Amino acid sequence: VIFFVLFIMIAMASQLKNLTVETSTEGFLHKNDVLRIQYDKYKEQFGNDDKILLAIQTKNVFNLEFLKKLKILHNELKNNVPYLDDINSLINARNTKGTKESLIVDDLFKTLPKDKQALVLKKQLVDNNPLLKDLVIDKDGTITTIIIDLNTYTSLDKNGKDIVQNDEISADEFSDEPVVSQEEKEFLSDLESIRAITKVNEIVKKYNSEDFSILVSGSAVVAGELKASMKRDMQKFIKLVLLTMAIVLFIMFRRVSGIFLPLLTVILTIVSTLSLMGIFQAPITVVTQILPSFLLAVMIGASIHLLAVFYNEYDKTHDKKSALRHAMGHSAFAIVMTSLTTAAGLWSFSFSAIAPVADLGNFASMGVIVGLLYTLVLLPALLSVLKIKPKSLKNDDNKSNKMDKVLLYISSISIKYPKRIIVISSIIIFVSLMLASNLRFSHNPVKWFNIDNPIRVATKLFDDKLKGSSAFEIVIDTKTENGLYNPKILNEIDTFATHLMQLKNDKYYVGKTVTITDVLKETNKALHANDEKFYTIPQNKDLIAQELFLFSNSGSDDLEDFVNSSFSKASMTVKVPYLDAIDYIQLLKEIKLLIKQDFSSDTKVYVTGISALLAKIMSASMSSSAISYALALVLITIMMLVLVGHIKIGLISMIPNIAPILVMTTIMVIFDMPLDMFTMLIGAIAIGLAVDDTVHFMHNFRKYELEFNDVDIAIQKTFLGTGRAMIVTSIVLVLGFFVFMGASMSNIFNFGLLTGIAIVAALLADFFLVPALMKVIVH
Repeated sequence: VIFFVLFIMIAMASQLKNLTVETSTEGFLHKNDVLRIQYDKYKEQFGNDDKILLAIQTKNVFNLEFLKKLKILHNELKNNVPYLDDINSLINARNTKGTKESLIVDDLFKTLPKDKQALVLKKQLVDNNPLLKDLVIDKDGTITTIIIDLNTYTSLDKNGKDIVQNDEISADEFSDEPVVSQEEKEFLSDLESIRAITKVNEIVKKYNSEDFSILVSGSAVVAGELKASMKRDMQKFIKLVLLTMAIVLFIMFRRVSGIFLPLLTVILTIVSTLSLMGIFQAPITVVTQILPSFLLAVMIGASIHLLAVFYNEYDKTHDKKSALRHAMGHSAFAIVMTSLTTAAGLWSFSFSAIAPVADLGNFASMGVIVGLLYTLVLLPALLSVLKIKPKSLKNDDNKSNKMDKVLLYISSISIKYPKRIIVISSIIIFVSLMLASNLRFSHNPVKWFNIDNPIRVATKLFDDKLKGSSAFEIVIDTKTENGLYNPKILNEIDTFATHLMQLKNDKYYVGKTVTITDVLKETNKALHANDEKFYTIPQNKDLIAQELFLFSNSGSDDLEDFVNSSFSKASMTVKVPYLDAIDYIQLLKEIKLLIKQDFSSDTKVYVTGISALLAKIMSASMSSSAISYALALVLITIMMLVLVGHIKIGLISMIPNIAPILVMTTIMVIFDMPLDMFTMLIGAIAIGLAVDDTVHFMHNFRKYELEFNDVDIAIQKTFLGTGRAMIVTSIVLVLGFFVFMGASMSNIFNFGLLTGIAIVAALLADFFLVPALMKVIVH
């Protein structure tokens, strides 16, 4: 058996090499999600909207020494950042001029001014160009930006190897086309994005100074920092949980086998589960990063229940196989039921519209079942072949007597005051239900970082001073070749942009819009001797076509960012602050109302981009979590009814398993903790875990109640028989989840704290409310 199990496990472990990491925003949605498909089409047409944003602060941007340093930084980034598609700053800002014969588009600072008079003229050009304000320079002229666009497609081959091995090779030497064939194109990978961000940070470090302070932000950078935090936290969690488990096991069993065997069982469970993720090509994500340490905490309890009974019997009889048979007969059914209820609570997430949450549901539930098989198959096999010495019972008897007295005292409280306990519990549940309506929904990855985190600081700077660090991308499809030459369509786009800029309240605003009409108005003005009154859209179709032709032949490729080659589709970037996803939902509703209002029905307009994805993620999270909670409750209730064998008693015994969730929501409201993607998980997880102790209690209670036909004796016998194991497994779970409080991100901290509190509340409910209910309803 040992050989067969290890052979299967090693075969599965060979698939670990296929395990990947995914932190992109679109990775939260399933690949067949309509919004993700639209987003992928947008990237195919208009390029990657994941940007690296640099904000450089100084006393005065229009200072020759500052501009010299800015140009050197711009060029070093351009020449050395891998996978760079485009870079935009004040240095290469578009400067459009017209002559009688032609249109000239060149870089604003192609050559730096040689004197103050020339610098003043350059400043006037910037001041008179509305496109540059809040995009590359703030209104006070103390902050300027560098915007880095990364390649849309990967430059990695099928083996994950870069075509360029030397990071020092300039970006100009990188091929714009991926190595893979046209049919197999894949978008830029997380690995490539991280390399680019790492190089940017290396370069930035060299230039950072008091009067040249550089902050780095952008959606690509946020995703990169999330990945880095995940990697650090995962390693830390696993080490801390292993150490915690080892200490608890040592205190409980005082045997090498009592420490080694449970840890071996859960480690094999984790390896097998991660291997399954590799086999099914499910990536490690911000959500599933908790899986290894979660399984460590959850699955150790099954081993503890089995070993506690085995060691106790073995020390009495000195007969190992007899003790094993007794342990399996006593605990196996309860272990199976607790594992199934935990798996059911987790499996309820598998229907989530959020891909990482669905993966957590699928693979955590698989992991629990795999762990159950290791506990009931591998663990007894290992126990049977290992040389284990029985211990003297003298010292243990004293400890057991003390613990038995405590457990009997707790049982006596429930037996003597059942109605008082039920009344107090009912009040707590009622108050919790009232407070639950005040729960605050939230999903803001930037706020997961500490308040002094450089990325959070940089994002706030962009939002406060440069009118936004995030964006919606809006695609306008005329469905007609050269449809964008139609002045009616362009007027609609321009009106829409004007109306968007009026969207503003105390939570959100639109900071800027950039689209084809800006390019056209700028061109029209330049071709009319830079007269401000010609900063308008021409109302003649042929003139529009001619001006756009002149612009596209002027040497600038900026038009590619806004239109497709057939001039049937246009994109508009709508700059907004990095908001809570809840606020994005409301802003998105307003944008869609404006789309209906400003565009004719024969024009197809849809919203995509990172901000739109965040809005979808949050709304899908809320609806999916409600379904998960209901499904988990139904499945676990059915299992409880099967276990207890009595409908009334089974249903009533579920009340204590809902109570901890309500207590947890009360704490969230009191301490203003948001209900985000992680805290939404707690309910179904906590129901699955909380019911474990109830299963053990009810399994033993029903057995003793049928045997003695006396509720009081049944309660006392149950406390003595399973109370100790319930306390230990709860301590293990609580400590296992409290380890998450060492996370570098607040969302994981809250998840660990609240789940731990829910488990404590569940234990208290099982020790006081469950026996009180049994005392009242069982006759």
